[in-house]
Formats: sequence, C-alpha cells, structure tokens
Amino acid sequence: MDESVYPHNWSREGFLGDFVVALRPHPINEYTEVVGPHAPHRIDLTAVKAVDATDPAELPTVFARSRNDLVLSVSARSEPTPFVWRNAEFDEVHFVQEGELEYVTDWGTLAVQPGDFVFLPRAVSYRVVPATPSTLRVIIEAPEAVSMNPQAQPGMINAARSVRRPDPAKVSQESGVTTLLIRTTDGITRFTMANDPLAMTEIVYGQAPVWKVNLADIQPVAYLPAGGPPSHFAETPTKDLLLYTLSSRPGGRPPQHHNADYDELVFYFRGPAPYGGLDTAGSGIWIPKAVAHWGPREDPEGGYLAWLVESGGTIRLTPEGLAAAELMETSLFHPLERAPGSDA
Repeated sequence: MDESVYPHNWSREGFLGDFVVALRPHPINEYTEVVGPHAPHRIDLTAVKAVDATDPAELPTVFARSRNDLVLSVSARSEPTPFVWRNAEFDEVHFVQEGELEYVTDWGTLAVQPGDFVFLPRAVSYRVVPATPSTLRVIIEAPEAVSMNPQAQPGMINAARSVRRPDPAKVSQESGVTTLLIRTTDGITRFTMANDPLAMTEIVYGQAPVWKVNLADIQPVAYLPAGGPPSHFAETPTKDLLLYTLSSRPGGRPPQHHNADYDELVFYFRGPAPYGGLDTAGSGIWIPKAVAHWGPREDPEGGYLAWLVESGGTIRLTPEGLAAAELMETSLFHPLERAPGSDA
C-alpha cells in the first residue's frame, strides 16, 4: 500500500461488530499533550504497592475499576492466606505473572505457574498457598459468569491437552477453627467456622468448575497475509468482558483503530522480543475507548507473549494504579513525551 496513506479502522463491539476502514493522509493518533481522566497510560504491575506482599491478612490491591463493576487488582502474596476466600457476587480470573502457587479449593488442589489463567466462578471457596518466595498475579473480578468462548475450541485451545482442574486426591489438610471471608459489593463478612470448609472426601458427580489454561497454550488467530483482528478465548454472556491472547503472530502492523465500545488493557507477560514499547515482564497499557491507537508490529523476531482485556465499562485507574502509571502515546506505547512549554 502507498506509504503516504494510513489505514484507519473504526469498529463496534470490539472486533465483533460493524466496522469501516478508511485511508487517511496522516496518522490520526498522534498527540503531544492530553489532559483529563480518559487518557492512555502505561502501567507497571510490579510497581503497584500490593499490601498482601508484606501482610498475609491483607487483600489484593485494586488498581483499576470499570463503570460496569469490573475490578482489577494486583497480588504479590508471599505467605499463605490465613483465611478461606469466597466471592459471593463476582467470578474471578487470576493471571500468574510471577511465581508458583497452589489453590486449595472445594474440590482439591490446583497447582499453577507463570502464564496460567485460573478461572474461579462465583461462590467457589479457596485458599492460596505460594510455592515460591515471591509471586505476582493480576486478579479480574467480573459481575457476570466468565467462560471459555465456545469458538475457541479446538483451534485456539485444545481443552483435552491444555485445560487442567484441581486434583481431588490432594485436599485441604487444615483442621479446626477456620476463618471464612465472603466478599460482596458492600464489603467483607467474616465467619468463624468450627471446621475447615474445604475438607472433602470425594467428588461423586460432575467436575470441578475451577480450571486453568496457560497463555502459551492459547494459539493466536491470524488471517494471512495481513494478520486481521485477534480472537477472544473467554467471555461473559453480555460480552462486557472479553479476554484475548495478544501474543506474537504472522502479519504486519495493524491499522489505526478506534474501539467504539471497549476500553483495552494489554499486559506483556514475557519476550524475548518486545511488543512495541513494552519489553519488561509485568508491564501493561490502558487505552480508553474512542481513543485512536496504532499498535506495533505483531511479528518481531523471537516473539512475545501478551494478553488483552476488553472492558465494555469505561475503566478508571485507582490512586494506587495511577501511582504505578504514566501517560503514554498510542503508536508504539512508549511514555508520552510532552511538548516543549507544556505543563509538567
């Protein structure tokens, strides 16, 4: 294509709805200054001050929320939770950025490692036990059920090979009085249980609803020769939340894009290759809906692993998130260089 024109894609419903492609005489995503709450940011997950890193009784630190009640938190737990956790109003998805852990659940123990997505439906009970001195997780709470996209099988995810569930032969060994925390939208309710609620003899019907899949086992979808839009592997019924692999794949640089209906959060898991300006494990970006962006090439030599959250509800960073974030340009996702003379 003529290098003097710049393709631009405007789309509804993320990559699932109506779209129109136009050619522009120059990039339409370049800016030298942005003032206000709807501004793209880089986020360093490792810089979020996760209070559970030093106090095992603390909860994960919230760094972003959506207007539709989606919650994103960071956990850096180094010691087991001194309580059993049960979320009464949200499904949870945990992404393991660093470290190894065991989730002791109602139906046995699930061992997880870096790159794992852990799906914990509403009202599941569990205790987290780190197996390494340090850990780092991103925790997503969604008010709707989160499930695998039916179209992700078998092309993106080979469930028989890559999906794992808790080992029912490895059950909780705790006994006696146990603290149970139940989370609702209006706070935490603490129960003192006479016995461990995770104790189990056996599963006599069905399968555990807790499962995991590793990012490296989710195959990116590409439409040659240019790549085309990515495909999501998990969703909620209203599609207010969509999860994608954004790992390297064949194809060139995508066009400029206006996402009319979704905020986008991209998290860089590891290289060796960078994803534009993202080259440090645990770094991420937030691009609010309706802000034009022009992502970097997705086929660098060596490849990388990354993932994308699309949120229908507009995202806002919390004070804890803003403290670990900086303004960003939306071409290669580098920090924004302010124009000379602009306010610091």
